[in-house]
Amino acid sequence: MYCLNPMEKFAEMPQEEVKRIASEITLKGRTGLDSNDPAQKYQLKRLPGDFSGVNLVCLMDVAFKSFAPEMDIGFDLSKEYAAADTLCREEKLHWRTHRVTSHTRFDGERHSAGRTLQR
Repeated sequence: MYCLNPMEKFAEMPQEEVKRIASEITLKGRTGLDSNDPAQKYQLKRLPGDFSGVNLVCLMDVAFKSFAPEMDIGFDLSKEYAAADTLCREEKLHWRTHRVTSHTRFDGERHSAGRTLQR
């Protein structure tokens, strides 16, 4: 699912960071993104890893939909976005809020706003 991974990535990020990532992709796209080549030949300063052109377009689409849903990025991913959004809702991943009220760290403890929660 093209848009599911970006939704999961952005679910735990502050909205300002999502905006920075969207801006970085937009600037990178000014020189062109090859959305037909599956090779992962792009890198971002704000996200680790290598990305294909399609990966970056999906990241950008999901990012803009989270803070500027009226924005048209010039690439129609509405069906992919709707399918991923449905899966997120089923999994109760409220990615659009960009707020983590609690999470489980690698040490297995539940935390919220810097406090350890009782299990």
